Amino acid sequence: MSESDTTVGIVGAGPAGLVVAHILRRFGIPFVLLERHPQTDLLAVPKAGLIEYRTVKLLETEEIAPAILEFSNENGRCEFRSPEASVVLDYAELTGGRPHYIYPQHELVARLAEALVAGGADVRFGAEVTAVRQTGEGAVLAVARDGAVSDLVCNVVIGCDGPRGPVADALDDTRVVGETLPVRWLAMIGQAPPLEPHTIYAAHPRGFAGQMRRGPTLTRYFLQVDSADTLDAWPERRMQDELSERLGVGERIYDVPLGEATLLDLRVKLREPMQQGRIFLAGDAAHLFTPAGGKGMNLAIQDAVELAHGLAQRFGPAADGDRLERYSETRLRAVWRTQAFSNWMLRLILAGFHGLSGSSDDGAFSGRVRDGWITSLQQDPAFARWFAFAYAGVDPD
Repeated sequence: MSESDTTVGIVGAGPAGLVVAHILRRFGIPFVLLERHPQTDLLAVPKAGLIEYRTVKLLETEEIAPAILEFSNENGRCEFRSPEASVVLDYAELTGGRPHYIYPQHELVARLAEALVAGGADVRFGAEVTAVRQTGEGAVLAVARDGAVSDLVCNVVIGCDGPRGPVADALDDTRVVGETLPVRWLAMIGQAPPLEPHTIYAAHPRGFAGQMRRGPTLTRYFLQVDSADTLDAWPERRMQDELSERLGVGERIYDVPLGEATLLDLRVKLREPMQQGRIFLAGDAAHLFTPAGGKGMNLAIQDAVELAHGLAQRFGPAADGDRLERYSETRLRAVWRTQAFSNWMLRLILAGFHGLSGSSDDGAFSGRVRDGWITSLQQDPAFARWFAFAYAGVDPD
């Protein structure tokens, strides 16, 4: 193997990149972590925050929790609401007391980054990777920083920089599959506690609305909007009006200041395989999910744990590359299983939107299908148990 500047080059300081870095540091594997944004920007935008039970257990095994991340804010109930009915499912009880945990992604990322920097890890903020090329025995990253461009030579490169990043683009022998739904979600952060102490999925003739807990003083809200809508069409008062109507919460929402909104395209994009030569992908760089079911950040962390252990075996004393070679095969089984659930969940909570069913009616067919699924959750213990384990991310006993 030729000389290199580092063993592992990690591109992107999101959940996947940071977890890979922490595990490699524990095993003594040299790495450089490159993040194009300044460190202060990691706290800028609240995003996902629903952490699966299995993810927390993995982080405990890796000595990241509770030493760095302490998971104490639990969520074990979700509600399926419509103007006519409400069904609350205690999925934590169905899984034997194993809930979700609430940990906003921006806070998780900031805490992991702080711990790496405090521990002396080679983390370079404001360093943008502009190109990636593979050589016979490694990979080279072109890195722009402080007005200059330099090469970083690595034995392997890990792309954790999202679906549009240069690392994913460097994989020219992979297949990309996916779909984009003809609808968007408007996402906003309420600067107040949740109106109800659990997750709400509301079906309404005007479209879906959701409430997701993000901590004691933050709540994330969603509204289904037309794919052609722009943010200018949604001032705060209109968002509050629609949340009031669709969630059925009355005037309480008008006391909640809503922060800057973002538009989310509901698209799925998966890359197979998740590796090529000396380049490996994790998180959104490999598989982009819709927010349905809260699976994206969890898959990213789970990718990171598997990949980091493969790297530790390959570049540690064992010098065994078998686990690393099987990384994509191992993870894609879990990714597609999760995608199957997320796809079902999305269609459940968007039922009534005629663009999903393929029928020519106004959404009445898919709405009635939703009613059938909700009735099954109420009356079929086996089906309710399946949902609870899949939703909370609990491996069956």
